[in-house]
Amino acid sequence: MVKFRNVNNRILIVIFLLYFCILLRLTVFRTRTYPIDSSVNLSLFTDLVATYHENGLWMVLYLVIGNIVWFVPFGFLLPEIWKNLKLRIVVPFGFLLSLTIETGQLLLHKGMFEIDDLVLNTFGTAIGYFVYKIYRSFRK
Repeated sequence: MVKFRNVNNRILIVIFLLYFCILLRLTVFRTRTYPIDSSVNLSLFTDLVATYHENGLWMVLYLVIGNIVWFVPFGFLLPEIWKNLKLRIVVPFGFLLSLTIETGQLLLHKGMFEIDDLVLNTFGTAIGYFVYKIYRSFRK
């Protein structure tokens, strides 16, 4: 249960909810749809290699960095709101959020279900958690 300790915590919760809504809007509830036969890609990084050959390094960097960066706030804000959450809880929650998004994209025909995204999003969550730990060490 979330305890509303102070105004700062309430602000963090609002920021988290805004972030969460934006993330879902950009990933699951976007206007662009894909063909009915949206597919599942369970081959790790093969799509990125194909993207490199078709569109170059910048597109690959855009996709990789984007998938990581969009989950850093999740890894940072979750333990900032719920103070006792550890890495072993935050990272699986990031994975589950990513899995939910990928499944939603597949079911709603808003994108492919890609294992690459699961790995990169989960990595972004872990980075966010470590940024949180560094931030907390400076605040003490």
